[in-house]
Amino acid sequence: MKIVKKVVMMLLCYVLVLGSLPVMAFTYPREFWPINEQMERAVSANDYNGMITYGKQLIDILKRTEEGSEKKNAMIKRYSQIAMAYEALGDYENSRVYNQHLFDYAGQFGEEFHDYVRVAKAKTEQFATSVELYTTGGTSPYYGAKNEKQNGVLFGLCADGQTRSKLGNESMILVYQELGQTLLAYNAGIISKAANSGVAVEFALNCPREGTDIANIRQMESYLKSISDLFKKYPNVPIYLRFAAEFDVWDNKAEPRQYIEAFRYVTNYIKSKNANVAMVWSPAQESSMYVNRDDYYPGDEYVDWVGVSLYAQKYFQGNPNAKKDDEILFKTGVNSDPVVAIKNLVETYGNRKPIMISESGCGHKMVKSGENTETFAIRRLQEYLSYLPMVYPQIKVMAYFDAHVTSDKEKSDYRLSSNANLQQEYLRLVKQPRFIQDQYSNNTDYCYRKVQDGINLSNTFEVACYAHKYNADIKTVTYFIDDKYMSVSDSVPFAAFISAKQYAGRHNLKAVVSFDDGTTMTKTAVVNIAPSGGEISVTISGRKVNFDQEPIIYNERTMVPMRKIFESLGATVSWNYSTQRT
Repeated sequence: MKIVKKVVMMLLCYVLVLGSLPVMAFTYPREFWPINEQMERAVSANDYNGMITYGKQLIDILKRTEEGSEKKNAMIKRYSQIAMAYEALGDYENSRVYNQHLFDYAGQFGEEFHDYVRVAKAKTEQFATSVELYTTGGTSPYYGAKNEKQNGVLFGLCADGQTRSKLGNESMILVYQELGQTLLAYNAGIISKAANSGVAVEFALNCPREGTDIANIRQMESYLKSISDLFKKYPNVPIYLRFAAEFDVWDNKAEPRQYIEAFRYVTNYIKSKNANVAMVWSPAQESSMYVNRDDYYPGDEYVDWVGVSLYAQKYFQGNPNAKKDDEILFKTGVNSDPVVAIKNLVETYGNRKPIMISESGCGHKMVKSGENTETFAIRRLQEYLSYLPMVYPQIKVMAYFDAHVTSDKEKSDYRLSSNANLQQEYLRLVKQPRFIQDQYSNNTDYCYRKVQDGINLSNTFEVACYAHKYNADIKTVTYFIDDKYMSVSDSVPFAAFISAKQYAGRHNLKAVVSFDDGTTMTKTAVVNIAPSGGEISVTISGRKVNFDQEPIIYNERTMVPMRKIFESLGATVSWNYSTQRT
């Protein structure tokens, strides 16, 4: 059984960590000191507008001074104070700008200002605003990885999850095994049932002694043989071996070099004996302080999939009074937008590896206080299962942790089975057409693509919206064509089916996003809408081809989606991101 571990680190205070500025008058221009005095008074009085005004003046002066430790400390301190002041005023956009300045400036000094750099980066990501529109007819990236589906998302629960009795359409199962634990009968039974039902298995091989297990991995060859022999009994079951996951939040940390050697050793051993196994490298959604998860990457040759554990908690470490910086850094509460939470990981590895949500959960109750956080959990679950497959088509497996954890380290209850409303919502969401139903061998051709200027749309199309605004959730999205109202949606992913048969040609598609804080944001794209009336028809062997995106005539040229034609002829067409070819 999995225990989700978080490391509570006290972050250094922006305004105190660097202490008082040195009083070496010869280091600073004469005009620096009176402004500095005004700045210090503003800080003492929590005069945020004053801090912004005087802080900017000081930075302008400091930029013209000679390099040295005094300048370095002063610049970082003032960037921090300006960013904090904007944040206190609720001006998150300008706070984002100055956190970016802080990140850029402090980052050039390596690990010296690690805390500042890491928090500044997290705030830059959280405070950024964005709106994107999506429509169907996309092509999922395909890398040719072991056990990778060309399109769609395999989904399922941990094997002992009680909700599985109500989930008749799962296409994968998650099981856990502790390294060195000789009892394999339970998981053998699960894999046997998976073979009979045609579903895939994620096999999480955990290291209970963490870094010690990594250091001694070569002493475990006989145990690895027993695992390999188990897999051999079921050669037709696609298995995803997730070895030593969440290494970046271990208490007993492994050295990066040792971890890489251990992962490569396990990969070489298992793959030399099992043709049905894909290797999964899977960090936590946020690493412990002073841990860089990328330092632990074993290399593309040894990793088939990149996974991540993704959990939504209303409070950091279950504490309603947790520091805001902790909430932001570890992505809890209002900072738990899943698209933002895994953005760095997808951008780093998703251009060459399929992505797996190795395990996930949305906390609907605080374990210690008993506080009901169901509303929070349902919203996050909707975002997990709707936004993630839409925004990141590289995600092709999503597992949910539907089990009870007795450890006092667990602060939230993630079980679907202990909250009827959350369970019902999960069962509804996994029926969406992006998810592969019932068996691993089944397929779906449903995939989103981003709506950008110049995109070709059929005269009846689906549009959905993802938007991020700090400390605000979307209430509604209203869609317009050339400022004429078309539709409105009030639930994630804020999708609408637009009938635009009278709008053939080039038009403006606009979405007005209304947030629960009373603000709005707008996204507009110039789109080419196909004419109605079936002017362009394609038949193959006497049968009409039904297109996801209708053929159009544009600039006196007939444009036909060839992928659908090839598929109608029995071919399989996919985009390979590794070779950049179809």
